[in-house]
Amino acid sequence: MNRLKIWQQGGKSYYWVNQNFNNMLTCPHCQSSNIVKNGFTSYGKQNYRCHCCKRQAVERTALKRFSREDLLETLLLERLSLRAIARILRVSLGWVAKRAKQYWQTVSERLPIGKIEAPELALYCLEADELWSFVGAKDCPEWIWLAIERRSRLVVGFHIGGRGQEGALGLWLSIPNELRKKALVFTDDWDAYATVFAKGQHQAEGKWQTTIIERFNNTLRQRCARLVRKTLSFSKTWENHRASVAT
Repeated sequence: MNRLKIWQQGGKSYYWVNQNFNNMLTCPHCQSSNIVKNGFTSYGKQNYRCHCCKRQAVERTALKRFSREDLLETLLLERLSLRAIARILRVSLGWVAKRAKQYWQTVSERLPIGKIEAPELALYCLEADELWSFVGAKDCPEWIWLAIERRSRLVVGFHIGGRGQEGALGLWLSIPNELRKKALVFTDDWDAYATVFAKGQHQAEGKWQTTIIERFNNTLRQRCARLVRKTLSFSKTWENHRASVAT
């Protein structure tokens, strides 16, 4: 059975996964020593079979060590509140909040669009949509505006603000200039898009042309606790809200 343990060295805390079986001396299921080798798995690891419980197991690495800060960065990407992370790491909420802000400040404002700018493409098909969220209380809504490029499925535009014309303008300006010049944007029938997006580059086709970004919105709500409907995990400040969603 895997267990999370803490190790102190040089004033720092480390976490590791301690495996109860090393080189398969005992069965990990029933702890019996009556085990034999039973071939190899498809990825080349030694497979073992227990004569007592008749179950099989694979030999695994006995030790994996993580620093507390490294584990914090991983946990911030999961659907966990700061209080839940503090309970997992066995630290105070203040310790988590301070280092979470430091980590969020290192996140670049520029989206990592990679090699999406292909010179041979004359047109980029984008899908844009807005996602409801709130800061502090539900009567203080903040809309998350997103734009996704269809071919690569990369997010090329991101803005948080109101749902009106100003929010749509923020999304349009967040898209790199090289993509805006050759972009055809598909949206739903929300009026703010038509007032901001350039004529000839905007198609209000409804939900059937925005299926990719609608699915991405669903994934985003599942992965970020602040965006789950009827959630108790919400941001107290606009800065933390933007940084946690952008991460």
